[in-house]
Amino acid sequence: MSFMKRTAGAVALAGLVAAAGVGQAGAADLSISGSSMLFPLEQVWSQAYMKSHPGTHISVASTGSGFGISNAANGNITIGASDAYLTRDLKKRYPALVSIPVAFEDTQVIYNIPGLSKGAKLRMDGPTLARIYMGKIRFWDDKAIRAINPDVTFPHSRIKVIHRADASGTTFVFTDYLAQTSKAWSDEIGRDLSPAWPTGSGYNGSDAVVAAVLATPGSIGYVGLGWINEYKLSSMALKNLDGYYVVGSVKTIQAAGRAALHDPSFPDDFNQSMVWKLHGKDVYPDANFEFWMVSTSLPGSTMKEVKNLIVWALTKGQKSTYTVKTGFAPLPFAPLKPRLNKILNHLLPGNSLDIQSGG
Repeated sequence: MSFMKRTAGAVALAGLVAAAGVGQAGAADLSISGSSMLFPLEQVWSQAYMKSHPGTHISVASTGSGFGISNAANGNITIGASDAYLTRDLKKRYPALVSIPVAFEDTQVIYNIPGLSKGAKLRMDGPTLARIYMGKIRFWDDKAIRAINPDVTFPHSRIKVIHRADASGTTFVFTDYLAQTSKAWSDEIGRDLSPAWPTGSGYNGSDAVVAAVLATPGSIGYVGLGWINEYKLSSMALKNLDGYYVVGSVKTIQAAGRAALHDPSFPDDFNQSMVWKLHGKDVYPDANFEFWMVSTSLPGSTMKEVKNLIVWALTKGQKSTYTVKTGFAPLPFAPLKPRLNKILNHLLPGNSLDIQSGG
């Protein structure tokens, strides 16, 4: 079953489940909304958690990271899901929000190029990709693309740029890679949930981006690993900081995450990008933490339920049957434990918590 069908069905099912729980003594109703990338994992998490915690009812929706951040901050939802971390501007705008990393993901570049050499494995670097998304490289056989792929024969066909139209954490991560690697992109457009795109056609949600790329000869787009696996898509190997061209996978996403966590300068509150700046042969350069955003202003009883769900997601929820199966890399527990305890104790001050692996 496709993500599109699962999304519609899960939202409807979650709404019925939540509605069924209204008025039950001791029942907890939690809502998670935001990142379309994180949605498939949240879907299986919520179903597993409700099965083992029959007094808790969870509704899950795919609405985009921008929606998740703002609505978690204003109290419309319990947990906001986001591919983007809390930048300095976002922290200033939403001071009560706390971000909790719950998984590793990435953003990958997909394409539809009729006439491409059979079995071709495409490579791409940040500056060239930025020029494509700025409309400055218009044909697939441009010399800049051929220079990176000397063994590939490209057709002289126009590049049709596909991007997200909604406020998207996937876009945030993608434009972060462009901004980190291209001064022109950084100066003129920058990293954003919803940038002022210089060219191309916009679509709401990752499913729509995939559908557009598959239906449009000559197109290029970007989605996360879950969509790559779901639709059996080919993606480009991206150049990393050490000059290696790396394809996104569970292994290469984890390599990026471990590099970040072993970097003593990486902040305890995770409010820093892990895109591009990490060294390593196997490090995928456009990987990121996936976040749940929670407001410290939640009522105490709700916060306790939220905290229980978060601890479950960070321990039992990291099993590969949940994470890898839906296109995510599980978090490495040991280096994360001290940082996560600080964050969770900040959410519920005075409540001692010591996360145990698998607990």
